[in-house]
Amino acid sequence: MRQFQIVGRRQEKQEAALKAMGKLKYTGDLYVPDMLHCKILRSPYANAIVKNVDKDEALKIPGVVDIITYDDVPKILSMHQYLHVPEIMYKDSYLLERHVRHVGDRVAAVAAETVEAAEAALEKIKVEYEVLPSALDFESTLAPEAPVIHEEALKGDNPVNIRGNVFDTVDITIGDVEKAFDEADLVLTKHFRTSKPNPAPLERTAVLCVPDGNGHVDIWATSQGIHAMRMNIACSLGLPISRLTCHRVFLGGAFGAHIQTGFIENICTLLALRTGRPIKGEKTREEMFLSCGRHPMLLKLKVGFKKNGKITALHADVTDDTGAYAFSGSSKMMLAAGFTLSMYKCPNLRMSGRAVYTNTPPLTAMRGAGNPQATWAVESVMDEAAETLNIDPIELRKMNMLSVGDTFYGQGPAVISTIRSNGTLALLDKCAAAVGWEKRGHGRGTTPYPDKPWIRRGIGLARGFHTSGCGSEKPNKFIIDVSGAIVKMNEDGTATILNSAADCGGGNMSVYCSLVAEIVGLRYEDVHIKTGDTDCTIFDGATHASRGVYGAGQPIVKCAEDVRRQIIEWGARIFGCGVEDIDIKDSRMFLVADPKIGKPVGDIILKGISSGWGNVCSNHTVRPKACPPHFTVIFAVVDVNTHTGKVDIVRVVAGADAGTILNRNNVEGQIVGGVHMGAGYALMEDTIFSKEGRPLNAQFGDYKILTSLDMPPVEIITEETWEPTGPLGAKGIGEGVTNPVAPAIANAIHDACGIRIPDLPCTPEKILDALGAKEA
Repeated sequence: MRQFQIVGRRQEKQEAALKAMGKLKYTGDLYVPDMLHCKILRSPYANAIVKNVDKDEALKIPGVVDIITYDDVPKILSMHQYLHVPEIMYKDSYLLERHVRHVGDRVAAVAAETVEAAEAALEKIKVEYEVLPSALDFESTLAPEAPVIHEEALKGDNPVNIRGNVFDTVDITIGDVEKAFDEADLVLTKHFRTSKPNPAPLERTAVLCVPDGNGHVDIWATSQGIHAMRMNIACSLGLPISRLTCHRVFLGGAFGAHIQTGFIENICTLLALRTGRPIKGEKTREEMFLSCGRHPMLLKLKVGFKKNGKITALHADVTDDTGAYAFSGSSKMMLAAGFTLSMYKCPNLRMSGRAVYTNTPPLTAMRGAGNPQATWAVESVMDEAAETLNIDPIELRKMNMLSVGDTFYGQGPAVISTIRSNGTLALLDKCAAAVGWEKRGHGRGTTPYPDKPWIRRGIGLARGFHTSGCGSEKPNKFIIDVSGAIVKMNEDGTATILNSAADCGGGNMSVYCSLVAEIVGLRYEDVHIKTGDTDCTIFDGATHASRGVYGAGQPIVKCAEDVRRQIIEWGARIFGCGVEDIDIKDSRMFLVADPKIGKPVGDIILKGISSGWGNVCSNHTVRPKACPPHFTVIFAVVDVNTHTGKVDIVRVVAGADAGTILNRNNVEGQIVGGVHMGAGYALMEDTIFSKEGRPLNAQFGDYKILTSLDMPPVEIITEETWEPTGPLGAKGIGEGVTNPVAPAIANAIHDACGIRIPDLPCTPEKILDALGAKEA
């Protein structure tokens, strides 16, 4: 591995001190004079037609300035996630609806002088509804008598033929799948069902829209992509994008919750243009639960094996519940099917699936976008196959693993990439040794507490990956992956980065500074990054798919290399030598032959500017030509109380190949966070609805997640590889850790007491039912 001066250290985030002192401004902290507050009236019904809205009494409340309904918004079917190529993005929603399709859907919006006045107005708006039957789950929405949830939708600009609430399908075959199944020695057909967890970031969605009185609006919002947000708002309002300037703001967590505009941004922009006054809107915690979450899926896997463990055929059939609207712009069914087929090497593959509407809140791409669902199914089947074939689960995975040089589906079948780095083999061995793999119970468990023989201990394994972005070797017609950056030198020898990639709290912006410092030869503290906006930064795709470092880092590397070249050329003029005779380190230029002879970089820059040589500045745009997997391995140790069904996670060993580690603090934080989110997915997290479609746990008091006291010790093992397509050899890490955690825990539960849970989460009730069925 290359030796670096800056990269790889535990660099402090540049905003760390501001966060620690409570001085960092998030969108919810922003205030401007003469500001109005927006509140949204939401439907109490899961499926209904709004027959009439009477807002007369509400308009009489002191402080109420404006109230809008469906009649007042542009009749434009809108996209809400500008990630995909426009021609394939689904458009199926208006800013406010006449046909409301889930509890919490948007009926009217109020702008008032105070939050209290806006909330009082909501109480006074009278709405007449025609209540319709609803479909809240897979079974009811696919039933012959299911209600029609959507009458119209567009895919790009073309009408979508929606039949039986199905709006997207796929069926692709590679090889001769049926023949391979006929010739297999073992065929496993298994059904899995996943849950609907919520990203639950601490920061709630907020937006501030400030009009300038001349038809232009400045927008600050919790967004994972300000250029995408600008496109979304412009599309839904029928505005030129030049009339909108979206500003980057630090995020207090995201995990997919802020990947698309959730209507409040677009509604506030419209109200700002109507009233001519600044508008601020902020979702309540319950509204957060009504606007995002991981897609529940039904996954049917059919996998064929030879006696030696080689996989010969795989058919993945996926049914994806997208909720009431296709918020994601494209269904996650395509992603889940692609990830399922990319877990292991197999010559005969088939993916089939469908995406369906239900009368539940619309969902989003929550940390993994189809991969946690796919990995849950595949790694559960692999564990069962290893047991049936009497092969060590580690060896079964090793013999079928994709290797360097193999191709895979990066984000569905349209995104094809080649693996160029893979540290999985080393991670499997290192993590197995660390966890004590030889002590597992082989389905019978061990007894850690002699006085409590009903508590059984098990060790489980799962491996996974996630892509670093969405790049493909050839431009694809599915998903956008483009990044841009500007790097300029200041007169004092410091550097400034101008880009728009969102930092969701993981430290991406500090990593960009370390890349520039490393390449140019500056001190870390001499590189600064501006929050920026859509007017002064180049287009960058949203921070998703673990592309924040890998994708957005690539143009920064190119800019830094260009800036260094320019500085060296100026230095050669000043020192009267060749460019090969000088170097830069710690913000100082010096002669290679005699390092004592040198000048601060600031002197070089100032001399060049004052001499009329120009400015040192560079801009680059990059379309990544790969989306290399960052590979992960999870070993979980659990205790299962066979009397109560309670599962305690005793210990986790987490292994990760993120390529070059650019900032170890950031990488380790992402690994622990991924374990936390995956453990919640495995054991407890789900959004529960009443039979009328009301969310029953849309508050933190009712929606259970692991606290810091519930978290097990996490031992982190990294395997540094060199990814030739990444910035200084780096890959992503943000999402890949979460994906294998749930199956690792489920496999550990099986190791402890011999039962398998096919449906997430693995609750005590399900465990007790499975134990009872096993005994019977």
